[in-house]
Amino acid sequence: MPNDEIDAWRDKPEFNLEGQLGTYYVSFNVTKAPFDNPKVRQAFTLAVDREFIVKNIGKAGQVPAGAFVPTGLTDADPTKEFREVGGDYYEPYDYEGNLEKAKQILAEAGYPNGQGLPPIEYIYNEGTGHQAIGEALQDMWGKLGAQVTLASQEWNTFLNTRKNGDYQVARNGWLCDYNDPISMLDMWITGGGNNDAQWSNAQYDALIKEIKTTTDKNKRFELMHKAEDIIFDEWMLCPIYYYVDIYLLNEKVEGFYSSPLGFKYFMYASVK
Repeated sequence: MPNDEIDAWRDKPEFNLEGQLGTYYVSFNVTKAPFDNPKVRQAFTLAVDREFIVKNIGKAGQVPAGAFVPTGLTDADPTKEFREVGGDYYEPYDYEGNLEKAKQILAEAGYPNGQGLPPIEYIYNEGTGHQAIGEALQDMWGKLGAQVTLASQEWNTFLNTRKNGDYQVARNGWLCDYNDPISMLDMWITGGGNNDAQWSNAQYDALIKEIKTTTDKNKRFELMHKAEDIIFDEWMLCPIYYYVDIYLLNEKVEGFYSSPLGFKYFMYASVK
C-alpha cells in the first residue's frame, strides 16, 4: 500500500503487518564511475541514515539493515538465525559515526569532501515510497559532497535499465524464494540474471558452486557466511532495511494466510 496511507490505516482492524524474508537495498553499477572504486561504494553505504528512512518513510516497523541476508533465515544450528551468527558489517544505528567514517574513506578514494566526484544519477521505479527514499539518499549523499539527481522510471523500463547496466546507482530489493540464505546469495554470480551490479568475483563464484554441491550442512553455512563477507569486502551493494509485509484484509475473510516469503494464500479462504 502507498506509504502515505499507512498512518491512516495502522489502527484499523483491516491493517496487517508481518515479517518478510527480504532486503531493500541499493545497487551500485561497479563498471561506472565513481562506483568502480570499492572505497566510494563503501563511503556511500556508510553515509545512509537507515533509522531516519524506516521511521519517517517506511513507517511500518522495517529493520535498519547491517548486512544483505535478512533476518528470519535459520543457520546451520536451527536455533540460531543466519543474521545472528553473521552479525552486521557496520553499525546500522550509528549514523553520525558512520558518516564520519564515510567522509574519511571517500577522501582516501581521492574525493576529499566530494571534490572531483562526477554527477551521480539515482534511478528508481515509480512509487511514493521509492521517491521519498531517493530524496533522502540525495540529501544524505549530499553530505559527502556528491551532486545527486533522481530519475523515476516505469517498472518495465526500470527493470531493463538496471539489467542492462545503463545506470550508476539504482533502487533494488529482493525477497527469498525459500528459507535458505542461498536464495539471496546466488544472484551475484558472474553473469547471473539478477546481477544488476555487473559485478564479477571468481572466488565468490567458486564459493557459490561449492555451496550448491556440498552435502555437509555446517560447511555449507560456513561458506555462505564467507560469500557474504566478500560482498562487503567489495561493497557492491548498499542495504537499507529488511522488509516487512503490509496488507489490508477485509474482516469478513476467514481462512486466509500470508507467508514470510510474501505469498498470499486464498485456497482455504471464505467470506463469512
